[in-house]
Amino acid sequence: MLKVRSVVIGCLLTLAAAGSALAAPTPEDVSRSLNQTLDQPVDMSKAVPYLLSALGFVILAILYHFHSQRKTTPRSLNHPGKLTREISRRIALRSVELKQLKILAQEQQLEHPLTLILCPSALGKAIRTPSPRVDRSVLKQIVQRLKQSLV
Repeated sequence: MLKVRSVVIGCLLTLAAAGSALAAPTPEDVSRSLNQTLDQPVDMSKAVPYLLSALGFVILAILYHFHSQRKTTPRSLNHPGKLTREISRRIALRSVELKQLKILAQEQQLEHPLTLILCPSALGKAIRTPSPRVDRSVLKQIVQRLKQSLV
């Protein structure tokens, strides 16, 4: 009970002290306070962190804008070298055989040597044309391997 009385008495004393502080200031007090505030030099050191953070936000917004406007081009999926390696592995072509196919493709004015593998009529036409640069035994092995891969 003693604690409650001391708390109530403390609150009443606080209210009495605050009542005198709530008195309205006179116009002279207000003008004097304004003059003191306006006469003081502006301290920019308090505004610098806010200015730097605003500048950083603007830079991030610009970077985001440029990033979102950038056009992404997909990487090429049809790479002729990868396709050549994959088909060479599938039908077990050796490098010598691949070179012979390249020679045949150049002579037949074909864009890629794999055309000869994928199109049997082009391969037959290329084999029938005589060429001193082409090894016929290597071509025979290629044709046999292609026949085996179809079965």
